[in-house]
Amino acid sequence: MVPPVDGVVAFYFHGNVRCATCKKIEAYADEAVHSGFAESLEDGELSWQVVNIDEPENRHFVQDFQLVTRSVVLVEYRNGQVVRWENLDKVWQLVRSKDLFVEYVQNETQEFLGTS
Repeated sequence: MVPPVDGVVAFYFHGNVRCATCKKIEAYADEAVHSGFAESLEDGELSWQVVNIDEPENRHFVQDFQLVTRSVVLVEYRNGQVVRWENLDKVWQLVRSKDLFVEYVQNETQEFLGTS
């Protein structure tokens, strides 16, 4: 994955082993980003990336973003460098309610984009 020079990436980080809940988190997050931010995705302000952190070239993300489990992370890049990031750690608590999950991801993403 080549980071953008400037912009925000909504990442879903997963591993080789993917349980049903992990797949649901990815699907809900994908829907939240694509249904809530079509314009931002189209103009390049935001992008969506799904990354396998068990791949050798992606293992650095575990340390970069202090990952302890499968995660949705918002990352702002400026001049190709990470300037800030936020782990949306409530996704595991909200995965049983799609509506609350999508609302949480969209609210957090909107707030993150608003401050970039």
